[in-house]
Amino acid sequence: MERWDLIRDLVLRTGITVMLLTGWHARGASVPATLTAAHSTDSQRAILEFNEENDYFAGADRHYTQGFRIAYLSADNCLPGPSRGWIKLFPSFGFRLDICRTGLELGQSLYTPKDISAEEPIPNDHPYAGWLYGGIVLQRRGVTRSLHIPVLETMRIQVGIVGSGAMAEQVQDIVHIVARVSEPQGWHNQLHTEPGLAAKYQRAWRWSPRGPRKWNADFIPHAGASLGNVDTSLRAGATVRVGRYLPDDFGVQTIDSLGFTEGGQSSFADTHTWGFYGFIGTEGKAVAWTTFLDGNLFESNPSVDKKPLVAEFKSGLVLVFSRTELAVVYVVRSEEFYGQESGDAFGSVFLKLKF
Repeated sequence: MERWDLIRDLVLRTGITVMLLTGWHARGASVPATLTAAHSTDSQRAILEFNEENDYFAGADRHYTQGFRIAYLSADNCLPGPSRGWIKLFPSFGFRLDICRTGLELGQSLYTPKDISAEEPIPNDHPYAGWLYGGIVLQRRGVTRSLHIPVLETMRIQVGIVGSGAMAEQVQDIVHIVARVSEPQGWHNQLHTEPGLAAKYQRAWRWSPRGPRKWNADFIPHAGASLGNVDTSLRAGATVRVGRYLPDDFGVQTIDSLGFTEGGQSSFADTHTWGFYGFIGTEGKAVAWTTFLDGNLFESNPSVDKKPLVAEFKSGLVLVFSRTELAVVYVVRSEEFYGQESGDAFGSVFLKLKF
């Protein structure tokens, strides 16, 4: 156990050190002049994001039960020195590259079976599992070469720990004590400790029937993939937004999304002090492997027979101000493993600070 505690501390300290030494902030060095921004007259500044997801908001306490993430994204074309070289390694197929941004994330996710009072492993129910991770993000924005449709490309690498080293048991015990509800009794059956990796890629397109106006709507399809022992899957979906002064971004993302929330304070936001929008979205996922259902990759432990196809539906309301955004999201997910009696639901509260 001490070995994994040391690894966990090293991951966290390394992430903080990288953030401090390489300058992940709005005043970072600009990218070379070859990356000229088509949106330079409305460039976006840095953001800090907080996202809390919990099935308590949906009146449940099972399976994906809680998630928290804090994330940072740099201002447009303001990149730390080490990243300017490796950004050139990724060609921009199918769109003209205008904007690059980099970011960091730190998060934790918790999973439990339906019956948290049982002390023994429960066959055919979701295993106990925790996932503590840090990640780096590269976002690139531009337009398609022919129709000039806005495009957002997101690449993420998450590295962390699955198992007791993720401290999921301690976090859930504290939450249940504060909420004065019974504490889970089966965390000693959780997945064994092992390192976790997920490399994620997504591309999204945004189409609007009208240019920037007071009342507007847009349609945002997306597709992507994840590879790693934490999650290996293919995904595709779409979101529709309708509202007052829609922000120049690609909408709110959940913690499990391949995409990464972006946007930021801009001249458009300065002109219009507030706005709001509602949205609905759906995503289909073809799952090849997920450690939270298939169990540990390197040793045998509790697992379930997962379903290869999963659907997710979400809806929400977002309040948009010049320096902040606040969103509430409700997500419904179809059955993820055989023997699951019904789908799951959870709620999300999202806060974005714009610098």
